[in-house]
Amino acid sequence: MKTELPLHDAVFDGLVMQGPGCTLYFTNADGTGCEVELIAIDALQMDDFREGNIVVLFETTTGEPPRSTINLERLYPPPHSSAAEEYHSRHRNFQSLKTSAIATGELTLVEMQPAIGADLLVTCKQVQLKSRGIRNR
Repeated sequence: MKTELPLHDAVFDGLVMQGPGCTLYFTNADGTGCEVELIAIDALQMDDFREGNIVVLFETTTGEPPRSTINLERLYPPPHSSAAEEYHSRHRNFQSLKTSAIATGELTLVEMQPAIGADLLVTCKQVQLKSRGIRNR
């Protein structure tokens, strides 16, 4: 099941890693804040975090295969090209296991696409959205 969280045009303020979990902080255009809890992270990769990160899409996928346009090698990089075929074969099997874990609902894939800034990809056990109310300006 793919679920888009209501974070379009929100500003991604930052994240806090704590043990196997992570909290992402957002501010919506109306000033309300919210948090996304990533529980039991398997892998996390983010590019281009900067001041003024604006979200275009925040989507979770679980219980079905990820879209073919999502490259899980961002989360689980392959061995060096000069490595023996045995290692490349193991990596392909590992990637298949992760894809299957998403498809069966064992893992949740989280994708955050930016208009500006942070581009995030995560696999974790569970995702929870929490409202923080109005922020002071």
